[in-house]
Amino acid sequence: MSRLDGPIRQALEVTASDLSLSEGVAVDVHSSRALAHRLIDRGVARSEGDIGAGAVSSLLDDLLPGWYDDWAIIAAEDWRQLRLHALEAVAARLTEADRLAEAAVAAMAAVRAEPLRESARAALIRVHLAEGNQSNAHGEFERYRVLLRAELGVAPTPRLRQLLDA
Repeated sequence: MSRLDGPIRQALEVTASDLSLSEGVAVDVHSSRALAHRLIDRGVARSEGDIGAGAVSSLLDDLLPGWYDDWAIIAAEDWRQLRLHALEAVAARLTEADRLAEAAVAAMAAVRAEPLRESARAALIRVHLAEGNQSNAHGEFERYRVLLRAELGVAPTPRLRQLLDA
């Protein structure tokens, strides 16, 4: 602690029994969590900045990758679930706003984060359908079907199939 530079030292509060961040220090995961909750809750007012590239960017990273302490694994999984829901929500909001290129980026981020997650694949299929790209939607469904069969030995739910049939 004594070797830390001045600005870094000022970011910390040190007492005889505690080490914490000083009041006013921004923590990116706190703002990302708040954004994720705003995106998921349809009843909460959002700003224009809450959807789009900035939102997707703040939801991309895992929390504490490579940490295997029990508390870290639980915290990381909690964040992973929240951010997946938020990425799917931002994809839906952007699709509704006819900002389809941005919606595809958000949906693809959710798919990359969890390739076996059906709701992420559904978000991407909805974007393709909104763009009028039926072949892309069917191709995405087929890639997911093959992956799901290979990894888990199961098929996509009828609900996902209904997206294409509609």
